Amino acid sequence: MTPRATVALNLLQLILRQAPNLKYPNNVKAFFCKEAGSKSLGGGLQVFKGFFQSVRPAFKSLLVNVDTSCGVIYQNGPMPEVVLSFLGTSHPRALNIDDHSPEWPKLKRFFKSLFVTFTHRKGRKKITSLVPRAGAIEFEREKDGITQRTTIQAYFRETYNIALKYPDALGIEVGRGAIIPVELCIVEPDQRYIRKLPQESTKKMVDFTSEKPKARLDAIQRGIRGAGSVLDYNSSIFVKDAGLEISSSPTIIDGKVLSTPPMQYKPGSQPLASFSAWNAVNQQFFKPKNIARWAVVDYSPNPSRDRPANERFIRMLGENCQKLGTYHQWSSDLKQAARHATGHETLQPDLILVILPSSAADIRFSVKQHGDVLKGVVTQCVRVDKIARANDQYCNNVAMKINAKLGGVNAVPQSRVLSELAKQPFIIMGADVGHPAPGVSDQPSVASLVWSYDPEAMRYEAFTSIQPPRLETIEHLYGMVKKAIKDFGHPPSRIVFFRDGLSESEYAKVAEKEIQDIKTAIDELWNEKAVTRPKPTLTFIVVGKRHHVRFFPQSDQDGDKSGNCPAGFVADQGIGNPIAKDYYLQSHGGLLGTSRPSHYVVIRDENFSNNVDSLQELSFTLCHAYARATRSVSIPAPVYCNYKYFTTVLTLTKLVCSRANFHFRPELHYDDSSASVVSGGGTFDIRRWQAGFRGPHENMSKKMFYM
Repeated sequence: MTPRATVALNLLQLILRQAPNLKYPNNVKAFFCKEAGSKSLGGGLQVFKGFFQSVRPAFKSLLVNVDTSCGVIYQNGPMPEVVLSFLGTSHPRALNIDDHSPEWPKLKRFFKSLFVTFTHRKGRKKITSLVPRAGAIEFEREKDGITQRTTIQAYFRETYNIALKYPDALGIEVGRGAIIPVELCIVEPDQRYIRKLPQESTKKMVDFTSEKPKARLDAIQRGIRGAGSVLDYNSSIFVKDAGLEISSSPTIIDGKVLSTPPMQYKPGSQPLASFSAWNAVNQQFFKPKNIARWAVVDYSPNPSRDRPANERFIRMLGENCQKLGTYHQWSSDLKQAARHATGHETLQPDLILVILPSSAADIRFSVKQHGDVLKGVVTQCVRVDKIARANDQYCNNVAMKINAKLGGVNAVPQSRVLSELAKQPFIIMGADVGHPAPGVSDQPSVASLVWSYDPEAMRYEAFTSIQPPRLETIEHLYGMVKKAIKDFGHPPSRIVFFRDGLSESEYAKVAEKEIQDIKTAIDELWNEKAVTRPKPTLTFIVVGKRHHVRFFPQSDQDGDKSGNCPAGFVADQGIGNPIAKDYYLQSHGGLLGTSRPSHYVVIRDENFSNNVDSLQELSFTLCHAYARATRSVSIPAPVYCNYKYFTTVLTLTKLVCSRANFHFRPELHYDDSSASVVSGGGTFDIRRWQAGFRGPHENMSKKMFYM
């Protein structure tokens, strides 16, 4: 896009957003208002529904992308009520919290930089800190020419004739150190919470914001149409003055539904029709891995009570593993298993199954660091509350994770384009960068690369690297790609590279740098090894989910049972980028709310002659290759894996990113946003984090231990 076109587009964005952004809390691209719906999340927070809007260029037209959105807002009102909500109590005695309480640091971080007004005077101030027992704090005050010591409690009684109801309660610090008792403060409304949402609030927010497609479309249309609607473009003076006319009707596009690939389990067996969801019962894995020795460690809170249910689960899991083709020997002696798990035995088991309490983040951290980093043994954690009601389906899901972690292949999607690729050696790669939580600036970003090392492109090795926070370009991609090709064992003829996590503004700059890194790695490796075969051709595709494009079927008959467009729906005309080859693919069936399609932008294609049908088929096929699921997922498995390794939610690159905290020394408190929010200005020490990071144990090579 030319600079002039970019300026024109940005100007249109400002005109469109100006009216609602002046009235409601917003993040520039979206605004949030109680009129659209709100709900208390507890902990001093609430969620407002709202609307996202953006002007987007399309072929020979301009579109306005409108979608529902949501924002987390601080609870407003008397500050004592907000403090008690944060502390999870209604008793005013909790306001007497002191600075030795474990909740005190969290409370200070929560309220820092909030704006408050006061009951005793006019004005608003920003909170700089909190102080305990505010009423008893002494300070020097000059009165009638005499300097005398007094307390905050006495000052407010003498100056404002206010007798503090809670003199032992905390207070706030504002300006240059002025102290004001909490009971005189009022938290201003419409202040956005921009840090990582507490885990206990996440489910409430998802439940409130998830809407079926028809309900979501109705909410958008109510926001656009009619006088007084929050998005009423006809009443915006900015839109009127610019002479813009915006249709209130949704854009209708023509799409297509791709054929779902059948799933091949045991070689020679009949491929299983998938329809993007299938059942592994009565199937055997494509490549099962036998388990010579496995051990069980029981951390359940009441082992004597839970032991019968735990042993029932272990027997059921073993039976299901055998049905799926994975043969094993296991020890029912939990004490002997514990000795295996702690490394006191000379021989490590192939697998350690760990039974955890319902909430046991610290134990899980220790287990994963022990297995992934220190000892090099595959671990599988299960929760005691889930295995108490385990059935064959649950055991099959656990068995799928175990087989993939040990280096097996569960099932292979059958696809023309994959078969064509397999005629010569090829590598599928996925890459992503996982960033610290919002508001955290003293922790690094973690980049990951996963790459396929088998002919079916079902098994992926993972590499990670540490880089400065918020850096979107993968700093060490050259080295990771070079090592991946070297470890592949023989020169590949083709490389297909899926890149996740880039915004539209980053496509050109980041992709250009990373394509150059990939090409440089190939050139140097071919020179070093004196390879005579041609260098591999490269296809580089950016996969994005951080967008607000949604598809709605025109009738109930056109959708699936959830009301969404069916899995495999693809749109490459009507809403695409006018200057890039792109397409939207909704690869997964609807489960909760409105499905979000993934946006694929083809930056370079040297493998498929820009045949968009082949690219779409490959993308959809790889969405069926995620080893933990018996249904298609929202983005191709190589990118899905990365997510798991970096945060704690799910994609191969994203899987990899989600597990980074297991590789840092515990004292660094990686991914602990409550311990690392800083206001900026300091120098980030990347060497400290690199020194505190340990990669996977060598025994984890060629094992998808991060599943």
